[in-house]
Amino acid sequence: MATSTKQRTRNTNQTLSFWTCPNCGRQFVSANKWHSCGQYEIEDHFVGKAPVVREIFDHLLETLQQFGPVSAHALKTRIVFQAETQFAAAMTRKRWLDGYLWLSRRAAHPAIQRIEMHVFRDYGHIFRLTKPEDLDEALIALLHEAYVLGHLPLPARR
Repeated sequence: MATSTKQRTRNTNQTLSFWTCPNCGRQFVSANKWHSCGQYEIEDHFVGKAPVVREIFDHLLETLQQFGPVSAHALKTRIVFQAETQFAAAMTRKRWLDGYLWLSRRAAHPAIQRIEMHVFRDYGHIFRLTKPEDLDEALIALLHEAYVLGHLPLPARR
């Protein structure tokens, strides 16, 4: 298996090397990171969905990109948002969009439907957006917190 690395500069003037999967092209901080490798298109997630779902997604992506460099990668069941690491995701539904964000704490917001605790004391927050306006300032602040957290070295996240 061939591997390649790319360099990106952190806001702290540190340079990170990223491993790129030779099969699917996704980038990871760790070499040979396990992932569900596949070739999927973002557009596939919107087939058979109400037009508002695409509007919500576009608004979410534009909002996330205001934080800094963010890429969107289609997986089989979701679209992940990645800066230095994956910090949020979107799952399209027939008439709404479910989102996921990672924080080091439990957060409260009316759009948050469920919170999952993970192995390293990270908390996954599942939220629901039924219209672009559901992405309010408080939820944007939580997404920004997840984005910033994704830029910290792993020990500092705890």
